Amino acid sequence: MKHQKEASLIDVLTSLSQIIIIPLDNGLPHKSFGIGQSNISFIGFEEVTKYRESVERLFSTHKEIERTYTLKKFEEEIVKLIRGLKNRNEKCKPEDFTKIMEELLKTEVREYEILYDFHGATMQLSSIQFGDFTIYDLDKSYSNLVSKYPYLQNRDLYFSNPQSKLLIGIKVKARENQKAVELADKLCESFENVFSYAISDLTHLRRIGILNFRGWTSVNKVVCNNNSMTYTGQNDPFLKVNIDDPFFKDRTQGNDVIWHLITKEKNEIEKRLLNAIEWIGKAAYDKDKSKSLVQFVFAIEGMLQFNDKAFITSSIVSQLSDWLAFIINDDQEKRKTIARTFKDIYQKRSAIAHGGSKIIEIEDLAIANHIAKLMIITFLTMSPYKEMKTMEQLNNHMTDLKFK
Repeated sequence: MKHQKEASLIDVLTSLSQIIIIPLDNGLPHKSFGIGQSNISFIGFEEVTKYRESVERLFSTHKEIERTYTLKKFEEEIVKLIRGLKNRNEKCKPEDFTKIMEELLKTEVREYEILYDFHGATMQLSSIQFGDFTIYDLDKSYSNLVSKYPYLQNRDLYFSNPQSKLLIGIKVKARENQKAVELADKLCESFENVFSYAISDLTHLRRIGILNFRGWTSVNKVVCNNNSMTYTGQNDPFLKVNIDDPFFKDRTQGNDVIWHLITKEKNEIEKRLLNAIEWIGKAAYDKDKSKSLVQFVFAIEGMLQFNDKAFITSSIVSQLSDWLAFIINDDQEKRKTIARTFKDIYQKRSAIAHGGSKIIEIEDLAIANHIAKLMIITFLTMSPYKEMKTMEQLNNHMTDLKFK
């Protein structure tokens, strides 16, 4: 019977739940909903863990619900059902769960455009498109925004204290406002990382941001000992990025397509490609040199490790270095150099991970950034890599190259 498993799982949750009239203060992990007689609580580590895992499993049974509602909204409906079952001392019927899903699906899907302050950039145009993202100059685009969204006429309400003269908008579809924001936040995190990849400024003078912007900062220090005291200060300036620059859509760099990767339906290679681009972006943005180097290596591992569930061994490092060399260059001697360089970088990454030497120089990061970006650019712009869809295709191609 449809939803029989879901009904059984809800019965398990109902049996695990308690009604707690007086709030607990015993230090035990707990998850509580409502107060007084309407309370439903899960008390104890195992019970809370079971509750969370079960609700997530129930949530994932219907992809349309999962895609258009937040877990919190779905959770509210499940708790209502558990509360009713417990009060009536009844078992859950499959149709009880079916009813929840049907009621949720009655709400229509709407398109939202979420607007965020966009920091660290300058532009001359009134708006500019990066894939499905639109960056607006608020002053120049305000009338157009109002024509699309009349409620924005109350500028003092929505833009009374703008932190930036630029806005970035991303359109998403959902059945509730909070889900729209959740989806948009995730896409904007990717956008930040992809833009950091495109800039790749290891000096950290140029940086953009939406959710995680690091602007001008100052660090002040007082240095004391028994004989003296001194004061020192350090400023951390930044230069604004000109996003009108054609480089950010340069076809030879693959920058014309990286923005679309964020929102499109992706095949296996494209998923790995976006993940690698984001790791490079995070590495370029990170001020901790050790963490930065590790993230550059993550980018290469995530893109090229054929068996991504296998433990990293010396043979896998050799596979990564060989594939990287074959992908980046056709010249035999240069391939040898690339392979040696990656192995050296990986050795430093391992030393960091295992508590060894952590002295990483900016030159190490520049080399790691360079070879990681060359790998990405090859997949974005060069045949046969840009046509590949699966890791199996890539593996077969590497085998053919190896035994030429």
